[in-house]
Amino acid sequence: MAVRWVRLSNKTVAVMKRSWLFWFAVGSLGGIFVGLLGAGGVFWAWQRSDRLAKGIVVSSSRHQVSVGDLPIALARQRLQFAVARWQHEPVRLVIGQIPVQTATAEQLGITPDVEATLQDAYQIGRRPSPLDSWRELLDASGNGKTIVLRWRWNERVVRETLYRLAHRLNRPAQRAWVLWERGQVRIIPSQDGQRLDIPATLRDWQQYLAKGQWWILPLIVRRERPEVTTEQLAAIDGVVGEATTFFKVREVNRSHNIRLAAQRLDHVFIPPGETISFNELVGPRTRRRGFRIARVLVRGRFTQDFGGGVCQVAGTLYNAALKAGMKVLQRHRHSRPVGYLPPGLDATVDFGKLDLRLQNPFPTPLYLRTFVQGGRLTILVLGKRKEGREYRLVRRVERFGTVTEKQIPDASLPPKGKQLVDKGSIGYRVTVWRWRVEKGVVTERELISIDTYAPQPRLLRVGVLRGTSMPDEMPEGEPSEQVLQPVSDAGR
Repeated sequence: MAVRWVRLSNKTVAVMKRSWLFWFAVGSLGGIFVGLLGAGGVFWAWQRSDRLAKGIVVSSSRHQVSVGDLPIALARQRLQFAVARWQHEPVRLVIGQIPVQTATAEQLGITPDVEATLQDAYQIGRRPSPLDSWRELLDASGNGKTIVLRWRWNERVVRETLYRLAHRLNRPAQRAWVLWERGQVRIIPSQDGQRLDIPATLRDWQQYLAKGQWWILPLIVRRERPEVTTEQLAAIDGVVGEATTFFKVREVNRSHNIRLAAQRLDHVFIPPGETISFNELVGPRTRRRGFRIARVLVRGRFTQDFGGGVCQVAGTLYNAALKAGMKVLQRHRHSRPVGYLPPGLDATVDFGKLDLRLQNPFPTPLYLRTFVQGGRLTILVLGKRKEGREYRLVRRVERFGTVTEKQIPDASLPPKGKQLVDKGSIGYRVTVWRWRVEKGVVTERELISIDTYAPQPRLLRVGVLRGTSMPDEMPEGEPSEQVLQPVSDAGR
């Protein structure tokens, strides 16, 4: 049979070409749609399965374990097997780069949280946004995805471990001291202390574990500076002020109080511009603080109370401070002259009422040393000596009044018997100046105080016949001069 060829027009050919391209495009789009629909169905089904995304690796510092494309049960089994080994590996506790202790994570109360880690892995490709989930799944499959192993700790065990370490590591700061040996200053250097900061260490451990870095854990140790450092004392080279007074050793309680108060002034550091308070340094004069009952001066009369003798320490410090050039911010005289210091140079104190406050006016520090040997009390003010400088105390003493006599009836004495209670004293008005002398030349005259001590009567206890009426209290005498400064109500 002969083949018959039909010649098509150019228009017909063009229509047929366009029709073919159209159906090719339709077929291609349909194929793509079906492919996407199928892939979406597979993705939807995978999201609702318990299988993890491909490429997932659980990491913990130096170790990794692959759990990608595994069901959760199998991934759990593999992860538990791996962390069982990791948990017994050594963990180094370090200060900076210095190892302090080695222990296992289990001994530290730190355990891996497998379930929380698997939950993190399961969320890969299962985000709220389908597009974000799809992108994350493709990225994990192509490039891999690392999940940091989660850890949890037993806070009680961790804290107990840190408390034990703190007991071993903590070291109190050691202040510097100044010794006075054979007329020379010797400084005992200070030492910095250290303290384990447990709250800061716990915070750092949480951050390290969150990153999977568990095999080296830092200990946060704080440096603690001492209250007095070697550098602060470097300028001290000798004695700038000194005073000595004497007391009767046979007065046991009074001697004890003097020693106790002197001890509390010993090694007191006074930075430039700082003020010291005698009452703050010595504290309340009570039995609980070690003070005993001894003779005290109250309103011009001697009686018994806790802390008798402490005023002698205050007066000795006052004189040493004057000779050192210290500024006197507060000072009170006694109601009458005392035996251990000249009139005008004494100082009375009464906790909560009367204080002795002194200030260091120099650009360099001062330092107190106290020494009690036998019946001798010496207070040194150490500091930076200036060649050729000294401070001199100059007094002008005016005496006035006379000693009158007062008798106190006492039925315990035989009739006409007498017993001396107080020998009394005349009155004094004392003016005190401080001269600053530079290489033999007076460069400054400073008025320190003007004190008036009223005359005190001579007191006698006189025996009377029994049955004779007696006054309940000792008769009071009027002072013969006006008081220019406060009088102590309870001078020690």
